[in-house]
Amino acid sequence: MSEKNKSNIDELFSLAVQNQKNNNLQAAKNLYKKILKLNPKFIKVYYNLGLIFQKMGENENALRCYEKLIQVNPDLINVQYNLGLIFEQLDDNEKAKKCYEKVIEINPNIVDAHNNLGLVFKKLGDNEKAKKCYEKAIEINPNYANAHSNLGIFYADLGKYNEAINSYIVALKCDNEHKNAKRNLISSLTYFKSDSNHPIIVANNNLQKVQNNFDLQDYLKNENLAIIFKRSYEILNDVAESIKGIEYIETQTYRRNSINLNCRRHHKVFNQYNIIPRFCFSCFKIQIEPKNILELIKLFFVFDSFKFPNNNWRKCMIELRPNVSGVYKGLIYCSSMEEASEILSDISPILKKILEYKVSIKRGCSEFYKPFPNFKQTDKKDSTFMNYNNKWEKLEKKTDNKKDLIQKKLSDSISGLSISDFLIMNHWLNYAKLINDLSYKDVSINFPYSKFIFETMSSQIEFRRKEFLC
Repeated sequence: MSEKNKSNIDELFSLAVQNQKNNNLQAAKNLYKKILKLNPKFIKVYYNLGLIFQKMGENENALRCYEKLIQVNPDLINVQYNLGLIFEQLDDNEKAKKCYEKVIEINPNIVDAHNNLGLVFKKLGDNEKAKKCYEKAIEINPNYANAHSNLGIFYADLGKYNEAINSYIVALKCDNEHKNAKRNLISSLTYFKSDSNHPIIVANNNLQKVQNNFDLQDYLKNENLAIIFKRSYEILNDVAESIKGIEYIETQTYRRNSINLNCRRHHKVFNQYNIIPRFCFSCFKIQIEPKNILELIKLFFVFDSFKFPNNNWRKCMIELRPNVSGVYKGLIYCSSMEEASEILSDISPILKKILEYKVSIKRGCSEFYKPFPNFKQTDKKDSTFMNYNNKWEKLEKKTDNKKDLIQKKLSDSISGLSISDFLIMNHWLNYAKLINDLSYKDVSINFPYSKFIFETMSSQIEFRRKEFLC
């Protein structure tokens, strides 16, 4: 190569690097490509170009750049680590595992590699190996918040919420802005009552004390609901710094028993093979549709306090699914039509006293109805009643892998208002305001803005307003 060409390439490289530093990624990318046309063996370019492709989400192009480098030198730590990240994003966890293991082989003290390897083992269904990775990362750096947070998730998946909560607290001591640790701590408090003096836990316990000052009949009165919400917002204001920026996007309040319904797995089977899983044929739901947000909040308190025969799963929700009818819904999950009918008979006297609502008993998930109209039928005696097709069993087994078979161990939810419940109901109030449901004013008019609800609702406000008026 002539000195003139070499000088030209050096100038282009310097200009490309400057553009990359200034985040002018497209300009930098074009310059690096130009350099490679002049000199395809300019190794430094492949790494920088790989970083740009990775940042721009062009994973396949990034892979080609990094693999070019690995062919020259397989011991490049940053390249192996970035390859691991990309393979994770592409859900190629076996390759991601090999990359992180190579990083650790080259340098055993890279805490991010141990932590990420733990995440990969979790995806592969090997939770014990995942735990060892998190613990190794903590051994190397006791103040590494990510590993403490992930260790908390490990314990939560086993139903060991006391250990999970302790791990989240340590993570927050290491990094008091750690969003995942905050969200998971808030979630864990719906299953376990902690006496820790962490501000989030103190606030959660104080919310429960506010509710305990009223019995069910009292806090179903509008004026008492307003008092509960006023005091609850005061409690949250005291802990605002601790929970700000956590991007809490849950919109459904649950009360659960310890049986794992495994709905994610069942939807995976349905979406992959267009069949209804066997489990779903024994799933019946009582669907209660309150008139407005005030009634939905009252239904939440009923669901929280009513003694269901099997502590049945139940939830209250706002409808956010595009083109799905309805606005406010409460669902009680049952294992048979007979159980659903019995529970509806038991709970109806209470509901009729306090709510305006519509009610129906449905079978399984509404997504199943379009391809299988007969699945709607709930009467076993009807000729159209649909039973499971035994030929589907082989397809179901194909979907299951080691990861799917390792299920979370659930615990019963604890009753009483929690931070999680209250943050969700704050979303509900924002939703009500958007669709012109003015009953929110009977609960609160000074509630925090929910960016998540406004963004989610942006394309369906008029649809929901019409649904609310129906």
